[in-house]
Amino acid sequence: MGEREIIKRANIKQNQFRIIKADLTEQSIIREIKSGSSKKYEYIYNAPTLNTQVFAELRKIKTADLDNMIGYVETKDSRMKYLCDYLGDNADHDFTNCDNTSIPKFSIQITPEWEAKIQEFRETFFPELEVANGNMVNGVAASYYGVSTVGAAIHRCKYENGGDFPDHLLILTLKAFRKKFGQEKFDLLVYVPPTKSGDLLKSFSEKIARTLKFPISYNLIKTRITSEQKIFENAYLKRDNVKDAFTFKAPDEIRGKSILLIDDICDSGATLKEIGGLLSNFGAIKIAPIVIAKTVGGDLA
Repeated sequence: MGEREIIKRANIKQNQFRIIKADLTEQSIIREIKSGSSKKYEYIYNAPTLNTQVFAELRKIKTADLDNMIGYVETKDSRMKYLCDYLGDNADHDFTNCDNTSIPKFSIQITPEWEAKIQEFRETFFPELEVANGNMVNGVAASYYGVSTVGAAIHRCKYENGGDFPDHLLILTLKAFRKKFGQEKFDLLVYVPPTKSGDLLKSFSEKIARTLKFPISYNLIKTRITSEQKIFENAYLKRDNVKDAFTFKAPDEIRGKSILLIDDICDSGATLKEIGGLLSNFGAIKIAPIVIAKTVGGDLA
């Protein structure tokens, strides 16, 4: 079985696979074989049982290291003395060179001025979406999901019956649009059919369309049920989940047109790329994606 197939079947990330592969190879449980130009992995007949003791010992060592780190942070005594003891240098010396001895402790006071700067940054820094595919160009997100009030608001509306996306998300998304695309004119606004959020994105997109005075289309639809992308751990499964999952009911509506494509959250970018390829094949000359939030660390692939 090849690497990609294993990753897909196990729903794990590539780095996780490589760590597991190294452990199994080291213990002579699997071996790598060449199949043409590709690599595959096979179980070694009569291989020994996986020795988990080595992992338990490693975990014990790492836990001890963590405890020592925490101890260093929380100690009330000399930090240099703590480090010397940790490294086995039991020097009988009176250290006075840290914040627990003679140096004043460093503290940070967040002033209203800096709170204003942070707020300004959140409202003017818009992450780029590197999702160019076919006639789709790279797009923009209004914020990040998971580390901001924006992400919290989206989660509340989608998963906690919090009602329509609030107006501050609309305002922020419009700011992101204007910064990325300026006063560029689009022929049509299209939104991504939701997996779970009902008419939330439809209503949000209608507000965007009214504000920008762009006509909106309701003809991008799903041809089959898909799962939420967040349940998949790797890009392979995310691409498979949305592959051939959409169509456009009225191709003449987008042929030769510039399209503004709206979604709420972008993770791997697989959904946007799939739709970008579809609309390109139907004759759209430009597709510009914009989302409310991009996940932190989402691997756009």
